[in-house]
Amino acid sequence: MQVKQINEITIKEINTGDEKTFSEFYKAYYVYLNAVAFYYINDENACREIVNDVFLHVWDKRGTLIYPIHSYLIRAVQNGCIDYLRTQRSLQRALDNHKEQLTLSYQSNYIRSTPLPLQYVELRQTEEEIKKALTQLPPRCRQVFIAYFYEDKSVEEIAEDMDVKISTIRVQLKNAFDRLRKLLEHLLFLFF
Repeated sequence: MQVKQINEITIKEINTGDEKTFSEFYKAYYVYLNAVAFYYINDENACREIVNDVFLHVWDKRGTLIYPIHSYLIRAVQNGCIDYLRTQRSLQRALDNHKEQLTLSYQSNYIRSTPLPLQYVELRQTEEEIKKALTQLPPRCRQVFIAYFYEDKSVEEIAEDMDVKISTIRVQLKNAFDRLRKLLEHLLFLFF
């Protein structure tokens, strides 16, 4: 059946629920309606979806269809395209807003986390003073402190590596903190 062959009898048969006639009707209009949709939105997948939605709507409305149906089908496809474009614009706006928020968040975090040249010098000096203070710790105490803070090992891992009790490692860490607090008390104001 071609688009030209769709007549009042075809519409009456679809209105009675004749699936075979509807299938022929679908085949007759499918390519044409896709071309109409493609004229507006230029997206093959979206066009297929819109046209199939129109046919589903026609099938759901069977029993109330009126001949001629050609203008109705074209208007339904156009409305489907308009809805699609509105949805795409809304999605694009949402994506643009999200992208803008991510960009601002990234820039804010970068600005906050990037030290100024003077801060960088101060941090380097502070690191040097901490390293110097570490050399003044007893060897075992220094070894535990470095493993815990610089090598990111757990107390349990350090105890296992050194073949000592966990409580011994905790005591060594406490001693390292106490000694470093005294050696670096002039820097404590930076941390508060």
